[in-house]
This record gives sequence, structure tokens and C-alpha cells, in this order.
Amino acid sequence: MTPVQREARTFLSQFHRRPFTVSDLEKALQEQGFSLVEYSRISNGKEVTTLLTSLRLFDYAARQSAFTYQDPHLRIVFMQENLSQQEQIILLSHELGHILCRHLDRSPATGPGSSVLQEQEANEFASILLRYNRRCRPRRIALWGGIGIAVAAALVVLILCIFPASSSQTVYLTESGRCYHRQDCQYVIGKDNTVTVTEQQAKDSGYDACTWCFDHSSS
Repeated sequence: MTPVQREARTFLSQFHRRPFTVSDLEKALQEQGFSLVEYSRISNGKEVTTLLTSLRLFDYAARQSAFTYQDPHLRIVFMQENLSQQEQIILLSHELGHILCRHLDRSPATGPGSSVLQEQEANEFASILLRYNRRCRPRRIALWGGIGIAVAAALVVLILCIFPASSSQTVYLTESGRCYHRQDCQYVIGKDNTVTVTEQQAKDSGYDACTWCFDHSSS
């Protein structure tokens, strides 16, 4: 078991097969000494503007959906405001991964100072959490025989273990949609309220590929 997997399993062990929520993630951040600050890419109040400016992160925040900052006096997770619950879960899971994997011990902020390896580890942590939440969702199961259900469940687990998805392509989520998109998709061009995640994180959260941009790009 890798350190990332160990941290993820330790976090998930407290939920006993119930899905975790945004509040659970916020509590986990607080336990690590981090506060959550929401901001806008367009216009912020005086307090948030002053904070971002003093940390020299104002321009950077305008290009990000979420990031984490740490110095000897402050520990803050910044996240774009007005996001859906699922988008918040994706982003906060990623930032919690950075924190629990101790990435902030090497650089003051995630994103600007994060290495490729650190981003991969945070993505892996978030994907483990998102897959857990997806498995906890209630599903309508056909009335198969008991043996058939057990065999089907075993096959699903086996496939997930042997063939874990590894796509790290960046995709885009919209505020109200249930699909993920490419950057040049007609449904995200010109929109300011999109959230960027990896394709695997989107899939693990139950999003489907946009048929317009993915089918067009492959034809």
C-alpha cells in the first residue's frame, strides 16, 4: 500500500460505508489547522481581496478553482464560490490530498509550487475518495438470484482492482451540467464558472463525457 492509499483509507475509515460530504471534508481540513476561504474569479469583498493581494495570489486565484496556502502564520484552502456540492467535493478532496501527503512542507502553495508528482498524488488521493463515495450511492438492482448478484459484485471488484483507470486529461465541469467537457466544447467556451478536474476525477464522481465534444473530436 502506498502512502497516498494509506492516507485515503485512514480518512475513509471513519464513515463506515456512508458517503462523506462537503462538511466532512471541511472538518478534516479544520483538524489539520486549515480554514476555508471562498472567493470569486470576478469580484471579491474587501477582506478577501486584501488577503489574496497581501499573499501575492490575487492573479493566480483568478485562474484557479481551488488551491491551498500555508506559511508559519496562515493555513488556508481557497475555493471558488458558488460551486455545486459535487464540485466542492472533488476540489476539497484534491486539496486534502495535498495536505495529508505533506506537500505544503515543501512549498507554500499548491499549484504554483507543486511538482508533477505532488499533483499526481493529490489526484490519486481524490480519486480513491470519489470512487468510495460513488460505491456508497444507493443503486437499483435487478431481482437476480443471490448467487448471480454475488458473482457480479465479485467481477466488478476484480475489474476495478486489475484495470484501474489512469486518465489524467484535464476536463471541464459546468455549474449545473452532469457531463464533463473538453476545453474547446461549445458548452464551456466563454463561461467563467467552469471547474477544471482530471477526466478520472470526473468519471469517479459520476459525470459522463459530453457527447458533443468527445464524439466530434473522435470522428
